[in-house]
Amino acid sequence: MSYDPLTVNAVSTELPHPPTYWRSTHKVVSRNPLAQDIQCEWLIVGAGYTGLAAACELKRHSARSDVVVVDSHDIGFGCAGRNGGFVLSGTGRYSLPAIAKKWGVEVAVKMHGEWQSAVNALNKHIMQGNIQCDLSSGPYLKIAHNAKQANLLRLAVETNKRDFDIDANFLSPAKLASQLKIEHAYGASIQPGQSLNPLKYVDGLARLAENDGVTIHTRTPAESIERTANGWKIKTPQATINAENILLASNAYSPRQFHPMIDKRQFPVQSSIIVTAPISNSVRETTGLNKAMTMMDTRMMKYYYRTLPDGRLLFGGRGAVAGKNADSPLAKNRLIDAMTASFPSLKHIDIDYFWSGWVSVALDSMPRVVFDEKQRIGYSMGYCGSGVSFATLAGARLVQRALGEKLDTSLPLYRNALPKYPMPAMRRMGLRALYTWAHLFE
Repeated sequence: MSYDPLTVNAVSTELPHPPTYWRSTHKVVSRNPLAQDIQCEWLIVGAGYTGLAAACELKRHSARSDVVVVDSHDIGFGCAGRNGGFVLSGTGRYSLPAIAKKWGVEVAVKMHGEWQSAVNALNKHIMQGNIQCDLSSGPYLKIAHNAKQANLLRLAVETNKRDFDIDANFLSPAKLASQLKIEHAYGASIQPGQSLNPLKYVDGLARLAENDGVTIHTRTPAESIERTANGWKIKTPQATINAENILLASNAYSPRQFHPMIDKRQFPVQSSIIVTAPISNSVRETTGLNKAMTMMDTRMMKYYYRTLPDGRLLFGGRGAVAGKNADSPLAKNRLIDAMTASFPSLKHIDIDYFWSGWVSVALDSMPRVVFDEKQRIGYSMGYCGSGVSFATLAGARLVQRALGEKLDTSLPLYRNALPKYPMPAMRRMGLRALYTWAHLFE
């Protein structure tokens, strides 16, 4: 039984939890479904990073605010409990040099500041909530998969140091080999990075919000939304919610048809992850996979990987196109083949976990934070698979915008709405063509 946001209208409460490594490390506390009609000042749809951070921000501005969060399943059922746990200074698919080329260096400098604010916001929530989420610091390597990309990485490091004061260096193939025994690598950039257990983090955010007085109802899918004279009416399976304001924070797990603000404005795409059995100390020492570190390559269809606290390796990349194929051996074996091509010493290691999840891709590769002051409705989504840190900040920014604070609209994040996908029914056909192209030419 699988979920596909383009073929069914909503997440079913009957869906089983994904068999993630994260769920083997942490048991999420169940919350009660909504069983009777309620009224509230603020309703947030989606109990992921964005929705829970938004709830905390609302309570920070006014402890008396009546804030309710609903989610179609349990805390961490969606991407917040399925991702790789990379804490990145960035979101969307644009690098800082690409942003500078498209919007100018001044905008890129401001974007870098916003990305750093996102990492700081995540760390602040962890500290405030005393969230035990295995937060680790270590090097983040971006690894060139060919000579052309190595040259581009070297130039990007020079630009990032000069224009954005980023603490990064370029590693030649020889220097990279002295730190990490990885095949088919032509060099890498290296800079400080962080990682965490994403399920522990989102559950900790939920507890932090509840401690502030937020009400959370899980297994309460929002089935429809309707404008009323006094705000919004949202129907759930057992009850109706009347809300003055509504924030949509369901990202790739949004209902297929829900509200014109978000319908056809994002493309849910699958990413898949494998996790190995614990790697022996000798292999970890010889490969360099013996410390906290996060890694990603430069392919168009990137592979991303990181070490885990108990000596395993997490390895992820693109998943199947359709939800019905999420658990197919083909998707799993593609990741195994890529992992063992990079780390041949792992060729015979067992794979203990395999799962997939949906990420929200914006048409122009840039997420948006939008609020309609007249209609009293807004959203944040389109993180393109890089949302652990920025989604936390985006929740706060969405609330700030809803409360009338002026955000810097020179940043494309806050300038306008997510663009609609043209011919949305053709999205998957285009994705299959892109995957075929990448397989043949990368």
